[in-house]
Amino acid sequence: MSHVLSIQDLSCVGRCSLTVALPVLSAMGHQCSVLPTAVLSTHTGFPGPEGISLTGHLPDFARHWASRGISFDAVTVGYLSCPEQVSAVGQVLDSFPCDRFLDPVLGDNGKLYSRITPDHIAALRKLFPRAKTVLPNVTEAAFLTGLPYRERAEESYYEDLAARLLSLGAESAVITGIDWSDTETGWYFSDGRACLSYRGPRVPRVCHGTGDLFAAALTGAYLRGKSIPDAAALAAEFVRLCVENTPEATPMGPVFEPVLPWLWQQL
Repeated sequence: MSHVLSIQDLSCVGRCSLTVALPVLSAMGHQCSVLPTAVLSTHTGFPGPEGISLTGHLPDFARHWASRGISFDAVTVGYLSCPEQVSAVGQVLDSFPCDRFLDPVLGDNGKLYSRITPDHIAALRKLFPRAKTVLPNVTEAAFLTGLPYRERAEESYYEDLAARLLSLGAESAVITGIDWSDTETGWYFSDGRACLSYRGPRVPRVCHGTGDLFAAALTGAYLRGKSIPDAAALAAEFVRLCVENTPEATPMGPVFEPVLPWLWQQL
């Protein structure tokens, strides 16, 4: 059984971040430990959530774990709220040499989220040399690399994006949320040696938290012996099934719980 540490916020209501990473990784047969970067009353898809930042405590938690001989087989990193939090997480990563999966959450649909600043983007770039795989969507990849955002493009654009992501220091990159056509969505993978693209049927529905589901499922599948592209393909199919299973009029995020037995069967 692999031991995975998931570093991201804990939204008390709404399916995202730690409330999806913990059950998904556990259902895939891993021990999942957590490091909450903040505690929020709801995810940010609800207006005006209350929140408590844990930024100053993160290195202290890591020091305690190291002093007790606790180690991890992989670490996943999700949303980080400010440059100072990114730096604190960098200290945590340096304490645990293992595979690291980084989802650099910055924005979507060509726009940055409201609290993201140039300093935040610069801080996230510094985490790339510590990452086995980075998992940005197209918007995030564009802002991280300096390429103009394109809502839909030919494959060479994503090849260029991926090459620039790798130049920041990551071993491999999976660019998610690509609009291949009106009926197809998917991802693009590169590790500097091979490039692969994935196309799957588009579900005409928007759900908060699908990126968190994808990152957890990819990490879990990789630790069960799948290659990064095979793990990404499984994660994409899992997310599609979760979105299909979700009523359109819910702010709670993708209804993934009934799909967990399917995910286990694939392993």
